[in-house]
Parts: sequence; structure tokens; C-alpha cells
Amino acid sequence: MNTTESKDKMDELAEEARSWKEAAQEWQQTAMDKTKDAAQATDQYVRDNVWTSIALAVLAGCAIGFLMGRSRD
Repeated sequence: MNTTESKDKMDELAEEARSWKEAAQEWQQTAMDKTKDAAQATDQYVRDNVWTSIALAVLAGCAIGFLMGRSRD
């Protein structure tokens, strides 16, 4: 393999790495946007339904506590 072929291969690999990096950055931005949207929707639901949210949290806590308590016996 001569130096021209090596340089061409390195350039090809560098371009592929840039492509993967761009794809990863796009995926990260999409994930961040979706996470922000979900957090805002959850925040709005909790603000609109305070008592329902409290009741669900209490029920979930009781269920987890019950299941954890049973596993120790």
C-alpha cells in the first residue's frame, strides 16, 4: 500500500467518523427535545391535577413498600 492509498483510506475513515458524529449529535438533540417536552407535559399535568398526582404517588409508595416488606420474610 503506498502513501496515496493510505491517505485516501484515512480521508475516507475521517469522513465516515464525521458522518457518525453528526448523526449522534442529531439523535442527542432529538432526545433532549423530546425529554423537555415530556417534562413540561408532566409538570403541567401535576399542576392541573394536584390531588390526583398526590394520590398516585401515595399508592405507588404503598405498593413498593408492601412488595419490599414481603421480600424480607
